[in-house]
Amino acid sequence: MTVTPALQWDIFCRVVDNFGDAGVCWRLAADLAARGDRVRLVIDDAAPLAFMAPGGSPGVAVWPWPGPAAPADVVVEAFGCDPPEAYVSAMAASRTPPVWINLEYLSAEPYVARCHGLPSPQRNGLTKWFFYPGFTAATGGLLREPGLQPARDRFARASWLAGLDVQPAAGERVVSL
Repeated sequence: MTVTPALQWDIFCRVVDNFGDAGVCWRLAADLAARGDRVRLVIDDAAPLAFMAPGGSPGVAVWPWPGPAAPADVVVEAFGCDPPEAYVSAMAASRTPPVWINLEYLSAEPYVARCHGLPSPQRNGLTKWFFYPGFTAATGGLLREPGLQPARDRFARASWLAGLDVQPAAGERVVSL
């Protein structure tokens, strides 16, 4: 049996507006850590995490910007935030440069399938890879909780609606938010 060693991930996040970027980065960090990897979330404003993830998550270390000096095995640049220049220089000087991923925004637009996985050669000799989450097999997919699909398959919609005293008319669309 081959045992794969845990990877060290650095996820760089700048909070721009409405905390969605912090939420996406936190969810990614927690998911990676739950799979056995080590994650450093480098964020310029950790305040949103106080209400999003007040208990933290095992395996996730939150670092203030600019983060660690030595690069990880995998570096995620969330939404084109550009890791600090000194960190990128350390990546380029590494004997084994890390995998550098530019995590883009979720979209259902057709261009996502064409752009997902494209390399972006950098002037310093590194390659940044574009990762586009999406809804098709040609994209990066979606983060999902373990067991989500089986739970959805077991969900009894009619019973749930009846418990809410909702009785849709034939052909009526029901939307739950």
